[in-house]
Amino acid sequence: MTMSSFYNLGGSIPDKPENWSEMTWQEKRDERFNRWLNPPDVKFVSPGAEKLYKERVTRFIKAIKLEEPDRVPVMLPTGNYPAYWAGANFRTVMYDYKKGHQIWIKFMEEFGDMDIFNGPMLVPSGRIAEVVTSRLQKLPGLGLPEDASMNQFVEGEYMMADEYDLLMMDPSDYNLRVMLPRTSDFFKCFEKLPPMRMLMGNTWVAALSDPDIRKTFQALMDLSDEHIKWQSVNMETNAYIRSRGYPSLFGGGVMAGAPFDHFADALRGTHGIVMDMFRQPQKLHEAMEFWLNLMINTSIKNFPMTASPVCMMPLHKGDDTFMSDKQFEEFYWPTLRRLFLAMIDEGLVPMPFAEGRYNNRLKQIADTPRSGVVWYFDQTDMADAKKILGDVCCIIGNVPTSVVMTGTPEQVKESCRKLIEDCAPGGGYILAGGASIDKGSMANLHAMMDAAKEYGTYKK
Repeated sequence: MTMSSFYNLGGSIPDKPENWSEMTWQEKRDERFNRWLNPPDVKFVSPGAEKLYKERVTRFIKAIKLEEPDRVPVMLPTGNYPAYWAGANFRTVMYDYKKGHQIWIKFMEEFGDMDIFNGPMLVPSGRIAEVVTSRLQKLPGLGLPEDASMNQFVEGEYMMADEYDLLMMDPSDYNLRVMLPRTSDFFKCFEKLPPMRMLMGNTWVAALSDPDIRKTFQALMDLSDEHIKWQSVNMETNAYIRSRGYPSLFGGGVMAGAPFDHFADALRGTHGIVMDMFRQPQKLHEAMEFWLNLMINTSIKNFPMTASPVCMMPLHKGDDTFMSDKQFEEFYWPTLRRLFLAMIDEGLVPMPFAEGRYNNRLKQIADTPRSGVVWYFDQTDMADAKKILGDVCCIIGNVPTSVVMTGTPEQVKESCRKLIEDCAPGGGYILAGGASIDKGSMANLHAMMDAAKEYGTYKK
């Protein structure tokens, strides 16, 4: 998907039916499900591959709708595991795109039957990251040891406590002239740009007469070929995987998130957001409302017909240990719920990844349309989740990462059996790891698939 197709502001969205605005959310979702089931841009290598693809997608659609498929679907926690399985690492894939492609294809072919599979996940171009530096993250060899297995987000108080109004007045301008220079030395010169509302015609020419600004834009243009190379290999990898009958669960675009997390993660940081909850709660509420409406009107209402309607939504600050139930009800849940409702109304399937524990949140988060949301749990008690949410939404999780990485196949299989026993009855369950892995035995991943087939088959 290109940036222009995603941010299609105004006008109709390509491939949507003309009567889209008159359809119910279930009808809109079915249109998106049909697109997932019959992808127009996938060229299957054989009728058998197409048949397997449709069987796998149908398995997930039924689970999302709280129906019983043929068996429990499985999301293997492969993440970037293939790189380590092949004797490489995260940094290898950051720089050698073709090698990453070869590794992922070889892993897919050697592993065999999986319900879903994707190319390298969240792996940036190392060559671009070297130039376009950022204080927001560290990468293997770029702030982290070269053998580090993941990128590391660096939280900080990048937005000051008195800047909420400045951000809400013009968020694009704030990002361009305040946040980018503050979080990246590469963009330091953008402090010298005039306000965005003044950048028209000759004003751009005048701005580019500054040698530092001109140098920065030239560097960005020089990197565009590298981006195209990186993007092309990723698209080639995923196209190859789809053509062999392996769907993706996620539909592309951007990963949404809770409005509270937007300010707590990337702008104010943990310390800053806690201070704001006590010192200026009304300003925080005003900013979250602003951001919610901005997301709905620019992204959600213009979301195209992508490969899948499922939208991954990592949640960070809503778990039991960060805030009280009362604070969750006041600061976190209201805007997140309304974001869910807006997504559901567009036929999308929000899939919040509840990082940490949500044991105390289960009754609160049950207030959504039936089958509208898919909750992916990390460390939450899954038996309780099934009891409270089982008639409301599909749940996903949560074989412990430690067991998948260091346990035996027998231990993995037993953990899966217990989860299936607790969560699968009546449908609406997807077996998955609590988080992705980087190292461990492929036999443990096979054990997850074997468990789903042995214990998760529904009787017709």
